[in-house]
Amino acid sequence: MVKSLVRLALSSEYTRHPIRRADITTKVLLTQGRQFKNVFDAAQLALRQTFGMEMVELPAKEKVTMIQKRQAQKSGASGSGSASAASKSWILRSTLPEKYRIPEILPPPKVPTQEMEAAYVGLYSFIVGVIMLGGGRLPEAKLERYLKRTNADQSTPVDSRDKLLARMEREGYIQRAREMNAGEETVEYLVGPRGKMEIGEAGVAGFVKAVYGETFDEDAAKRLERSMKMVAANRALTEGGKKDGEDGETTRKARGRPRKEAVHQAEEESSEEE
Repeated sequence: MVKSLVRLALSSEYTRHPIRRADITTKVLLTQGRQFKNVFDAAQLALRQTFGMEMVELPAKEKVTMIQKRQAQKSGASGSGSASAASKSWILRSTLPEKYRIPEILPPPKVPTQEMEAAYVGLYSFIVGVIMLGGGRLPEAKLERYLKRTNADQSTPVDSRDKLLARMEREGYIQRAREMNAGEETVEYLVGPRGKMEIGEAGVAGFVKAVYGETFDEDAAKRLERSMKMVAANRALTEGGKKDGEDGETTRKARGRPRKEAVHQAEEESSEEE
C-alpha cells in the first residue's frame, strides 16, 4: 500500500492533478481504510528519503463572492467546520535544499517537450506573481494589460491566452471569481491552492529578484515588502484572519524571463492602491 501511494503521488504530480483522499481510499487502501495514517506517514518517509519530495495539503479555495461567504457562514453556524477547512487534497513539493533546485537537477518534464514545459512554468510563475503583487486579487482588465505588455494577450508559447488561463485555473494555479454587482458582472483573479503551495509569497519574492537581477536595490525591496504585506492583509480579511499555512517555494525554474517593466508596473500600482 505504501508503494502504491508513492506511485499515485508521483503520477498525480506529473500531470498536475491533486492527490485526493478519495483516490487514496479507492486506489490504494481499498478495504483497509483505517490504515490511512500509517500508510500516509510511511509514504511520506519514502518520498523524502528516495525522491526528495513530500506531500503538502492544499488549502481550500477562497470564498470570495457573497454567495460563497454566506454559505461558509451557514456551514460554520451549523457546526460543520471552520472557515479554513482542510481540502483533503495534496501535492508534491521538493524538500531539496535551495542550492539544488536548479534546472540541471530539476529539469522541466519532457512531455510534450522540455521547452514547452519551461515556458508554461515561466508563464504561470509570472501570472501568479503579478496577482500577488497586486495585493492577492487582480481585476481581469489589469491582468489583460499585463499580458499585453508581455505580448501574451492573444497567444503564448504554450497555447492561446484563454486556453492558458483555463488550464491554470483547472490545475489550481489561479482562481477566477465572477460576481454580479448591480446587474454588472465583475471578474477577478486570485492565486489558487496550487499556486499558494508550489510558488507562494517566498517564491514570488525570489521570482521578482531574479527578474530585476543586479538592479534590485533597496527601493525595489521596500516596494516588494509593501506588496507582500497587502497580500497578508487581504488574506486575513478574506479568511477571517486565518492563514493558509506555510508559503511554498517554486520547485521548478523557468528558462525565459518576463519583461521587467510588467513586474515593476504591478508593484507600482499595488503601492498606489495601498
